[in-house]
Amino acid sequence: MDSFDRMLLKFVLAWAPYGGPREDDVWLEFGMTAEQLCARFARIVSGHIPRARALSAADRGLLERACRYLRHQRESGKRRA
Repeated sequence: MDSFDRMLLKFVLAWAPYGGPREDDVWLEFGMTAEQLCARFARIVSGHIPRARALSAADRGLLERACRYLRHQRESGKRRA
């Protein structure tokens, strides 16, 4: 997992308790829309699952939190990261 992927996952997870980041915050931090951030978040998670064992313990923990978050989003019918 590279530093950008790690930063993006941490950003989304930090904002999760508040209903997700505001569009302005996403744009300032990553230069993309909230919709693009959601898609990128899901792509990062799905791309790292097959290689999870090769990740550091910290990155595996981050990936596990991201997986739980995505699962919760799907179960609750929400789409926003």
